[in-house]
Amino acid sequence: MKKIAISLITMAVLFGAGVTYYHVSASGTYDNLPKEKREIMERKAQNKVKARNDNISKKDGVDGPLVVQHDRAVTAQILTHVEDPVNDQKAKFTNGWVSPIKNGEMSGKNVTVEAGALINDSAQGYVFVRSEGDKRKYMGEKEYKTPSKHGEVKIIGAKGFTLTLQAKDGKKWSFNIPTGTFKDIK
Repeated sequence: MKKIAISLITMAVLFGAGVTYYHVSASGTYDNLPKEKREIMERKAQNKVKARNDNISKKDGVDGPLVVQHDRAVTAQILTHVEDPVNDQKAKFTNGWVSPIKNGEMSGKNVTVEAGALINDSAQGYVFVRSEGDKRKYMGEKEYKTPSKHGEVKIIGAKGFTLTLQAKDGKKWSFNIPTGTFKDIK
């Protein structure tokens, strides 16, 4: 009997807390909250509005959740940090490069290049090229190993779609992205 009474009291308290939570969360204003909490909640609400205005929508694709986003202009630049959770298992990346594709140099709208070395052979330089189409849709990727083993490579320069790569020991190559070819730099 005592267990039943405790269960009923617990249910009543939880129900009351749920109703109170619903009432507070459904009110839509943050006037009754402390200043810091109110600012946080208002910032979250602004972020939701911004996301809606940026036309970010989530859909489930064949391969799981897919985020579709309107294109934003990409500026050609060397990236000091690369995060690639898919390919981080295979290579340790030192840096990267991103550029819009214009004038039909390659198929797609943007290209991203990641440079580094293979995890299972740190002397082998490695370059990973990914192209994207409209709305950042994946179009394809290619992997390249440096012609000789000189350690991890880093992108140190770019002119058009030709990158200058430098290995850990100082060896340099030019890498033509559309053709995937390396040329020694003396």
